[in-house]
Amino acid sequence: MKSINLARKHHEIIQKEFSHVSRQTIHTALKYFNNSEVAQQIRKRALELLEQEVKDNSNENPSL
Repeated sequence: MKSINLARKHHEIIQKEFSHVSRQTIHTALKYFNNSEVAQQIRKRALELLEQEVKDNSNENPSL
């Protein structure tokens, strides 16, 4: 099943940025159970956080 798996630090960032929604809403958005506008925004932000982490790790380990 399609889902976005995040580390705790990324969950905390999303929870702060989307403080107007419940943790359950974030969970269902990341598991693609919900496709509302807010769910799409949560998934977009989650992917942005993951992309940023990849870039940060690539800069730290240029030989990879």
